[in-house]
Amino acid sequence: MTKWTKGLSVATATIALTGALPTLPAEATSSAQPTSISVSSHALGEAVNLKLTEKTRHKLADAFWNQYYGKYQPRPSRSKVDGPKNVYYGKIKGATRAKDVYWAVGNIGIKGDPVSYQDGPHVWRKRGHGAWSYRGDTGGCLNKAPKALLKIWHLSYLWCHYS
Repeated sequence: MTKWTKGLSVATATIALTGALPTLPAEATSSAQPTSISVSSHALGEAVNLKLTEKTRHKLADAFWNQYYGKYQPRPSRSKVDGPKNVYYGKIKGATRAKDVYWAVGNIGIKGDPVSYQDGPHVWRKRGHGAWSYRGDTGGCLNKAPKALLKIWHLSYLWCHYS
């Protein structure tokens, strides 16, 4: 049997088997998808825009406070954190969902401290289900964020080229 006819017989058998299966409601079939479809829909390195939730916004503010501002300026309380606002949120797909890398870019500061609002936007990152890491301010150059996400967010012009 040649490679071509061998592949054809496997495809024919798959079609015949699929046609013999009973029809199930959509919710029952959605979880029964073959692994190969799930893997191909999770393209390694693909940038995906995501919708920011208030829970995620709060976690970003916590990371800013705990890893940066509150560490060096402990006098104001965590409740003075303003933002993040104007947040872009997305991920770069990894080999598995646990290896996806999530990114957020936005403005944040401390109420009553005008200097804290400068040098943004700010960048955060997390891997899989891990904790958010505050990556720092950017001074307007988003070199700390992946180019692929900046492109889908239409912020690629903020990627600065240094000589």
